[in-house]
Amino acid sequence: MISAFVPLAGAEGTRARRKSRSDVRMGLSVLAAAVLLEIAVYFFRDALLLHPLQSSVLFKQVSGYAMVVLMAFAMLYGALRRRAALAPRVRILNELHQFGGLLVLVLLGLHAGRAPGGFLLALMHATALGVAAGALRSMFGARLGRAASTFLLLLHIALGCLVSAAAVVHLYFVYAYTA
Repeated sequence: MISAFVPLAGAEGTRARRKSRSDVRMGLSVLAAAVLLEIAVYFFRDALLLHPLQSSVLFKQVSGYAMVVLMAFAMLYGALRRRAALAPRVRILNELHQFGGLLVLVLLGLHAGRAPGGFLLALMHATALGVAAGALRSMFGARLGRAASTFLLLLHIALGCLVSAAAVVHLYFVYAYTA
């Protein structure tokens, strides 16, 4: 009877290792994107301008609204993962949340096209720092201890809220001064 449970214990251990490797891979991807965005902004002002299409109004609208949708999902993530009906899918929601952070960074770099100044530069730094804090917590949260993990989570959430509010202000100014 005991031998019937041995494969399950091994399978659970393998599944747990696979989950942690997946977290580390996604976390490293997100962290690398944040660092590359910061390097591009500091040292290569036009490195983010890959194609003339990036300057078009249509591209700005599509990429901007895509980021708004991703930020709305990120804001809803906390509530969604606590829903009993979605409990079996928390892992998938977490991976979507992390992938959304990666996608926001890529879209932000493409949307900006070149290193912005002032308010938009601060918004870009806050986005990169917030996403990096989430990636670090995802990768090392359990190893860092409760206080450091909580700090990274609070930083991630606070900067996410700040960036979302700043995005709404940015949308207001775009429509108020370009219409």
